[in-house]
Amino acid sequence: MRASDEVRAVVAAGGLGTRVHHWARYLPKEFHPVGGRPGIAWILEEIAGLGAAHVVIVYHPYYRAFTEWAGQALSSSGETRYRRAAGKPIAEGGIARGRRISFIAQRGRYGDLTSVLNGADHFRVAGDLYVAFADNLYFGPNPLLALRNVPPGQVAVVARPYQPELAARRGVIATVECDGGRLVAGLTEKPGPSAARALERRHGTRNLLLLEGRARVTADFIRFARAFPIAPGVEPKLALTIGAYAATHPVVAVETSCEVIDLGAPVCRCERSHLPVARPSARQGVTISDVLFPAGES
Repeated sequence: MRASDEVRAVVAAGGLGTRVHHWARYLPKEFHPVGGRPGIAWILEEIAGLGAAHVVIVYHPYYRAFTEWAGQALSSSGETRYRRAAGKPIAEGGIARGRRISFIAQRGRYGDLTSVLNGADHFRVAGDLYVAFADNLYFGPNPLLALRNVPPGQVAVVARPYQPELAARRGVIATVECDGGRLVAGLTEKPGPSAARALERRHGTRNLLLLEGRARVTADFIRFARAFPIAPGVEPKLALTIGAYAATHPVVAVETSCEVIDLGAPVCRCERSHLPVARPSARQGVTISDVLFPAGES
């Protein structure tokens, strides 16, 4: 297969997990186990739904030594080596089947937009680029497949129905209807209560959505992002850049209602009952809350 036939995907994993620093200094948050597997395995499986792909995982240099091992474990021969060492039967396929996986260290100003631009730099051919935030796992309909249904050459983002109680922790998208779909008319990053109410009055709640951690960007967007002015001391954010881009270019908002887990969020014990059950895996019947919060953890 020619490289030009592969889907191109960037996994933005350049964060340090500061919200969960008590364990993230030992383990990158995207490798936190969920349903008996590291979170990154679920993301690679999601990308696999798009077909043959070249995946670039952009990591923070702090985790360089860990990532050198992870590159071996997630390689096409990683599962075979493990099974041979463990005396297990050799299985066909594996997580890397149909994918090329590259790890590159994030360089430049700390921020998720930096990870996206680093990933774009790694590809020689310009074109549509799928973006997955490594700390967001989705259980249900594949959100990347929903993005693929948008015509090529258009920037698109995944979003979910607006919930006022979540506005302060998410990007809030104002949308307008267009040809049976929705276009982004504006984006406000983590508005406070008064700002959220102002958005509700101005646009109506039915026209508001909450931004999710999946997107598809274009070569034109990458050029725009490279030139987008960011003040000193301000973290380069993909969400804010998409909001600015939408002011002069069409950006499609694709809705999802599937369950999401934020691996970088310090979830309270009282919220455990609201976490979804993982898809069937080697550990049948284990809930996400059981994995993220073993018995006795406070």
